[in-house]
Amino acid sequence: VTGVQTCALPIFYMFDEPTAGMSVDEVPVVLDLIRQLKTRSDCAILLVEHKMDVVRELADRVVVLHNGQCVADGDPATVMASAVVQSAYLGVAP
Repeated sequence: VTGVQTCALPIFYMFDEPTAGMSVDEVPVVLDLIRQLKTRSDCAILLVEHKMDVVRELADRVVVLHNGQCVADGDPATVMASAVVQSAYLGVAP
């Protein structure tokens, strides 16, 4: 079509527990692939993950839901320091 400008649309990747069920040898390969995607400026990544070591390593921002409510939102260190998050997901008693 002439006269119509096209633009490159950002790409949105969604991963739902991408390392679940993988062997110890396979996990680093997947994490490396996600790290490579993070370097791109034309994409965004939504990662659903319960493994806190993976979250700490990959996430720039963490949103925590508990019983259907948002209980924390922010950088990984701040969110993981939250008493609600520690109690609900990290097994730390209140």
